[in-house]
Amino acid sequence: MLPAFDIFEKLPNGSTVSRICVSGQFEAERKLRELIERSNNEFLAIDIQSGKPFPMVAPRKSQLAIKRAANG
Repeated sequence: MLPAFDIFEKLPNGSTVSRICVSGQFEAERKLRELIERSNNEFLAIDIQSGKPFPMVAPRKSQLAIKRAANG
């Protein structure tokens, strides 16, 4: 059985909003990346069963900074 993840969005005012529930780590990462591409906000996925956070995926701004740094 695949682990289930709740995905939350952290809004600029500091509050969080539940966005979606997905099954499996691959689907959680795919959905996080999809949401990040559409928003400048941060997102977090929590494993429903264990309560542990899924490794963070950098917000879009950070991804662009990483790409620029890698390209010199």
